[in-house]
Amino acid sequence: MKSERKRKALLSKLDKRLRKRDEYQKFLDTNRIPPVVFGGKKIFHQVCAKTISIEEWRERRSNRVYARGDKTKKGNPNLRIRYLDERFLLEISTIQKTASGRAVKITVPLYVAQKKSKKTGMINGRNYRQMLIDYLQTGDAYQVEILRRHGRYYVHVTFDEAAVRSYPVEYTGHAGLVGIDTNPDGFALTHIDRTGNYRDHTYIARHELTYARSNRRENLIGEMVREVIQYAKNHQCGVAFEDLNFEQDTDTQRKFSRIRHQFIYRKMLTVLETACIRSGIEYTKVKPQFTSKIGLYKYTHQYGLDVHHGAALVIARRAYGMREKVPKLLLERFLPTFKKTTEWKRWSLIHQRIEKESKLITKGSATPEFWRSHRREILGLALTVA
Repeated sequence: MKSERKRKALLSKLDKRLRKRDEYQKFLDTNRIPPVVFGGKKIFHQVCAKTISIEEWRERRSNRVYARGDKTKKGNPNLRIRYLDERFLLEISTIQKTASGRAVKITVPLYVAQKKSKKTGMINGRNYRQMLIDYLQTGDAYQVEILRRHGRYYVHVTFDEAAVRSYPVEYTGHAGLVGIDTNPDGFALTHIDRTGNYRDHTYIARHELTYARSNRRENLIGEMVREVIQYAKNHQCGVAFEDLNFEQDTDTQRKFSRIRHQFIYRKMLTVLETACIRSGIEYTKVKPQFTSKIGLYKYTHQYGLDVHHGAALVIARRAYGMREKVPKLLLERFLPTFKKTTEWKRWSLIHQRIEKESKLITKGSATPEFWRSHRREILGLALTVA
């Protein structure tokens, strides 16, 4: 049976989706299109409140052009990049047609930034210019986006780096793993050895991450990821983190919903995965179900960890394929007569019963801090003084 809180959550989500379905059904029945605000709702409210001018609003609504790639047409048919006479050109297809029916094309020069060291003459950072030249020779698809900002035009090109660069793996999980638990303000790292035993932990945080603007946030994520990579290299091991491509069948797990719907989680893990590839670090993605609960109830007390490092420990062990058996103390206290069930089902039942026991002590649900401070009392181990 679902708990009352989960039942209400499911009913609330079901009601919301039914209302959304009925709303779109009306548009289908009347053959109308739902209202769309181009440029974003926030900017639309600003122009309605007259905090920005109509000219600014129009500028922001029409400041972006995007064209996806097509391998069958040698890259990108609408925004094609060419490299001729040691310079890049951007060929833009317009809506105008020639006499033969082909699109009229405009060719403009394209500058690809590259900074050389004044002392050595070597390229500082990654040589994206050479990478783009090599990729254009493959004929594979690439995406192009043109942005207009303050009267200047910027071009973003996206292509598959693996097609032109190979990165040999130098750090593997043979000598241990670093489990990584993703949180809104940083990464919780826990290092284990090959047998799954705890060795070390640290937390890499940027508290500004929760409220910083997009550009600043990307810089903060890059800083944190570099520290994660250095930590893995120092321990000569691979890393393990949560997999975003998982099926959520309960529809009520709050952390799963945050990971799936909040951009910050996806950005952090995407940047981390790319950095691992470029640094030659072997990485493993695991299912995130019950990592926090298992870490809380099984490892926080055993190793003196907080819930995030406990979850990172479970993630690392799961990457090795290790099972998380329920400790005997928890089985005897909460599942004395349980039938043979799956591992995750047992942890789910234990969590439900711990929540129930906690509500006898506190009116709210059991937080990780509450469990750590009242663990002996909840488990019936509290000492009695005569």
